[in-house]
Order: sequence, then structure tokens, then C-alpha cells
Amino acid sequence: MLKIFHAPLRGQNGSPAVYSLLEYAFKKEYGESLPDIVKTANGKPFFPDRPEVHFSLSHAKTHVLCALSDCPVGADIESPRLISERAIQYFCSPNELTLFDPLDLWVLKESYIKLIGGTLALVKTIHFSCESGNIITPDKSSISKLYRIGECRAAVSVKGNLMPESVELAQQ
Repeated sequence: MLKIFHAPLRGQNGSPAVYSLLEYAFKKEYGESLPDIVKTANGKPFFPDRPEVHFSLSHAKTHVLCALSDCPVGADIESPRLISERAIQYFCSPNELTLFDPLDLWVLKESYIKLIGGTLALVKTIHFSCESGNIITPDKSSISKLYRIGECRAAVSVKGNLMPESVELAQQ
């Protein structure tokens, strides 16, 4: 099971809004109140009392994103913006730039880093490719998908083989 939810910020601060979205998603999928959340040494949040439930959270200037799954998952969302040439040269390989837009590549890499519980220091060392329209992840044992949510770019990476075609708008 993998469910992906999004909601517009509507003037709210991103961090509280994304936890409200997680609470909504958890209640909708499991019919329960949100369990306690703790973080790993690298900052990845998890439910210690519900280790079978995995989630990933992200917020941009205009939207929040939550992925809820029964297997490890990472998610990222970004508002449209220009990325400096210096940053592009830092985190994109020349081959990746022939296959992906820099902002799409950024959300892919950040979602994958969240999936594996790493830090942004990995952004330069992980590489994506594309074959026959399918995104090929660095370890080839996970899958990643790009989404458009309004003007935002989003990506979800998961250790599994199921990826929803769309992202559900939360009716909070």
C-alpha cells in the first residue's frame, strides 16, 4: 500500500501543515489517531509503536505532501524556482541533464535520500537515469515517480513495486 496526499498551504506555515496532513492521512488509512513520532540520528521521522507504517513529509511555499506506505518511502515537493548554474553543476551529472529538468532531478534525489534515510550530502553521489520513459533509481531495487501538483514539482521514491498514478488532494 502506498498513498500520497497533498494540500495547499493557504497561508499556513509548512511544518505544522504537513503534520496536520499526516494526521489526516493516518486517520483516513488506519482509522486511528496519529501515533508518537521520533526521528533517527539523520532526522528521518518514524512511528516507534507502528514500525510497519512508513511515511515521508515535505512542504513547499504553496503545498504540503505526505506519502504513507507499508514499505520504506521518501517524498519531496518544491515550488517552481530557478536553480543557479553552480548548483546544477554540483548536483547534476551531464547525463542526468540530458534526461531531466534540474528541478525534477532535485525532487527525485531528495525523495530518494529520504527513502534511504540519508543526508543531503549524498545529492552529488546518487544518479538517476531513464529508460523507455521509466525512471531508473540509483540502487535499481526501488522505484521513483515524478508528479505535478499545481505549479509544484514532486517526487516519491519507494522500496516496492507499486506507485500510484496520481496524488490525492486531502479534504481537511
